[in-house]
Amino acid sequence: MLLVTGFEPFGGLARNPSGDLALALGDAHQNVQGAVLPVDYRRIEASLDALLQERWEAVVLLGVAVGRSVLSLEKVAINYRDPQRPDNEGFAPADTDVVPGGPDAYFSTLPLARLRDALTEEQVPHELSLSAGPYLCNASMYLARHKLGPDVPCGFIHVPPTPDLACGAPPMEFELQKRGIGRVLGELGA
Repeated sequence: MLLVTGFEPFGGLARNPSGDLALALGDAHQNVQGAVLPVDYRRIEASLDALLQERWEAVVLLGVAVGRSVLSLEKVAINYRDPQRPDNEGFAPADTDVVPGGPDAYFSTLPLARLRDALTEEQVPHELSLSAGPYLCNASMYLARHKLGPDVPCGFIHVPPTPDLACGAPPMEFELQKRGIGRVLGELGA
């Protein structure tokens, strides 16, 4: 089984395509479980802990990135929190570690080169990104990698806003995002 997560809406967005994708892909694939994470620094670790009790073949975490127009495969998550906006509960932990005393960073253990080739073949616009940012996307990747260790393929992909969200950046159609992330999951065994 593979786990794919997204996030609930935040920051005034009516919906979050990452959460919608996680649930849609969980419904579309027999061996994929989709889940939606809270945009809440105080609850995200417990939410991930509950999900990561299962034995997964791979874990793909998703989040929307307003301002990006392609799928962004994240290379690294850092042990640092300094959000530019508070979470959905109004909490903004400035200049703190995700895991006190944890390693400075974790690299994705997804086969990024193979995934990039697959997305190119699928004709889904994408890029390699070197920063998951200082918000909950980074925290979720860092926490998942910290808990899973090196043996379970795990990483994060930012998705762009969909056209209905009118976020100013060039959007990407939901179905194209779904096709791209579906191909990623297929490469991982879905």
